[in-house]
Amino acid sequence: MKRIAFYLFWEKDGGVDRYVSYCLEKLREHVEHIVVVSNGPLADDGRAALEKVADEVWERENVGYDVWGYKEGLERFGFDRLAEYDELILLNYTFFGPMYPFSEMFDRAQMWDVDFWGITEHGEVRPHPFAAKGVLQRHIQSHWIAVRQRMLASAEFREYWADMPMITSYEQSVDEHEGRFTQYFEERGFSSDVLFRGEDYTSLNPILDEVVQLTADRCPILKRRTFFHSPLYFSDYAIIGRDVIDILERTSDYPLELVWENIARTTEPRVAATNFSLHRIYSDALEIDAERLERARGMRALVAIHCYYDDMIDELMEYAERLPCSRHVVVTTDTEQKRSAIKAALARRGEESYEVRLTESNAGRDVSAFLLGCADLLRDESFDIVLKLHSKRSPQDGPVVGGWFKRHLIGNLLHSENYATNIVDLFAERPELGMVIPPVIHIGFPTLGKAWYHNKERAAELCRQWGITTPLDESTPLSAYGSMFIARPRALRTLLDAGLTWDDFDEETYVDGSLAHVVERLFTYSSLGAGMPVYTVQSTELASINYASLEYKLQNFSQGLPGTVMQQRDYLDRLQRGPSLLSVGKRVFWTRLPRLARLLHPAYDASRRTYVRWRMGRTPGAKGGAS
Repeated sequence: MKRIAFYLFWEKDGGVDRYVSYCLEKLREHVEHIVVVSNGPLADDGRAALEKVADEVWERENVGYDVWGYKEGLERFGFDRLAEYDELILLNYTFFGPMYPFSEMFDRAQMWDVDFWGITEHGEVRPHPFAAKGVLQRHIQSHWIAVRQRMLASAEFREYWADMPMITSYEQSVDEHEGRFTQYFEERGFSSDVLFRGEDYTSLNPILDEVVQLTADRCPILKRRTFFHSPLYFSDYAIIGRDVIDILERTSDYPLELVWENIARTTEPRVAATNFSLHRIYSDALEIDAERLERARGMRALVAIHCYYDDMIDELMEYAERLPCSRHVVVTTDTEQKRSAIKAALARRGEESYEVRLTESNAGRDVSAFLLGCADLLRDESFDIVLKLHSKRSPQDGPVVGGWFKRHLIGNLLHSENYATNIVDLFAERPELGMVIPPVIHIGFPTLGKAWYHNKERAAELCRQWGITTPLDESTPLSAYGSMFIARPRALRTLLDAGLTWDDFDEETYVDGSLAHVVERLFTYSSLGAGMPVYTVQSTELASINYASLEYKLQNFSQGLPGTVMQQRDYLDRLQRGPSLLSVGKRVFWTRLPRLARLLHPAYDASRRTYVRWRMGRTPGAKGGAS
């Protein structure tokens, strides 16, 4: 077939990640002409990337959502010119692919005697999730709709787009296009089909709810929404994102680093990390096979230790020596007396490659000592990884809580030699990985749900200054609390290039909003903003302690809340907003007409669950307009 494709694109900063170029390169094998329509301006490098893989690249004002992007693109190209093609493909940037060769899809579709077709469909929804009445019809989903010549050259196709009203909301884009397109043309005598039919699956929206099964069935696309969708939804519907990645790693040749490059930069970190289980638990007893051990030993590490309490240097070095690879040790401290004591300790231990540096100031403590005092070493490309430790005593928290915090940090980074080998090998195995951190500390500290404290506003401002586009987590950032971690040095380049000086750091670092506290939360965002994902890691010993505590906390809070976890969240949100007229009316209804209320409650509850499920599935912001 002679095909033309219109690719709808939107990115708030105008950048174009490599997953887009890859998709269009593979599409080119089956399409004669590619037009990219960008809802909004493109950055210079973004436009250059698109021009390498597309025949035409058009920018337009970001109005009308994806629907008007297609409408204006088709009108600009001209319907008479379109009629010269055998098939038009309307697709957008909301998926990664092809996970499996496009040829598999085109070969199947070529056999169909239909007028339009798609990859997936959404089942009929009753009642309509956001209309006052009616039904959301079964429809081919708009991330990929192919239209063949009979329909493409028809008056009905031109009229559909000519009569399209200006789209001003996500709901309207569904009502006027995605949820309407299939029925509109079928009612006018055109036939359709989809590769992955809804009748073969159990849910209304298999591309999300049954993404594991679709991937196993070799669906060529993976929706980006899968990464940024609500983890509460994933929990309620038992959607296991990690299973998707496991299948793709076994059966697909798609370069998954393109996925993580985009997701790290554009998605709320804790959401993606939860949906795809970017959390690894390693056992001390697990035997390391020879290949993995050799791979880990081939790495080179920079060990950066800030040692304010110089009597802790031996303890910290005992942990650092668990690394299986060669290392250079740099220790920073604040007085000449401490420097001499530390040098003597390192010599006594027989450390082969080390240096001890004095910091210009103690302002910013371990954070400034690391970023400023070790900047030259962090820029040294001969190091594969950097381990950041410091002499953490946390006197402000007391010996019990402070001691647990130190155990939580170091124990989850360097629990044993076997454990440390697993961590180092994770970097050797996954070239896209930017950083590993201990999980959020929650025993002894009220971090869950409010770990930004008073640091978020300043963090957002610094991200704007430094060009970090990764969205900030809502309440508990995916961060290296206690500022101990293992990272690739290039994952830290944004912070190194930020132009920070010793004078920028506050003398009092325990005050929320101080630069050291803010940067502590932004180490991970430096990595994510560079397109390098962050994993959390745990030892089996500490995982068993943390999991039991987390499970008890969750069940303790949930026992007083109704329904599923999504319904509980919705209930709490409504409590925070205060009573609505609807809820007041419902209470009056139950009080005055209890028998009728009991009779109608199942229908009300089903409608409410449909609405909550739909709301949880909406595209956040939806500025690009693609659903």
